[in-house]
Amino acid sequence: MRGPASTMAFQQGFLKNLILGLQACSKVCVSSRSGGATAAAMSLHERKRAIKSSADIAMATSRGGGGARWPRAILAASSSSSSPSRAPCKTSSTGKARRCRKIVRRCFQTTRRWRDGGAGGASLARRLVRKRTKVLRKMIPGGELLDEVSLIHEAVDYVEHLHAQVDVLLRISNAVQ
Repeated sequence: MRGPASTMAFQQGFLKNLILGLQACSKVCVSSRSGGATAAAMSLHERKRAIKSSADIAMATSRGGGGARWPRAILAASSSSSSPSRAPCKTSSTGKARRCRKIVRRCFQTTRRWRDGGAGGASLARRLVRKRTKVLRKMIPGGELLDEVSLIHEAVDYVEHLHAQVDVLLRISNAVQ
């Protein structure tokens, strides 16, 4: 997705697919409700989930070919499950306390290692890169199956498309207001 011509083509395709997806979602929501309820009867959470899934699917279908794996991963995830992919956060106070103790322990161990002269800078950097790579694999759809170089290429492509998606959604928001 390099250059303004391909960005414009992606944005136009994204907008078209987003509108079609939202129309299909509103038809499904209206037909699934009983008693002639309208789309306005959807809760805020349901509308938010419908818009997000429609935007994800529109972005993946507008991307087309090009060898990227993340569009296929998004489409596979959206077709396999209708529930949100994010796990609920822990809200218990014991979970927070446990996390705080772990953070304090980890910080203390790191400073102690540096004082003792145990771990060198190279091993610390490798560990940091491994951690960040693991997080990036979770963030990029289909990233679990890629090597490091392919993961970086997929991440750059995915971020470019997310940026274009945000641009289109901001334009829609400004036009509606």
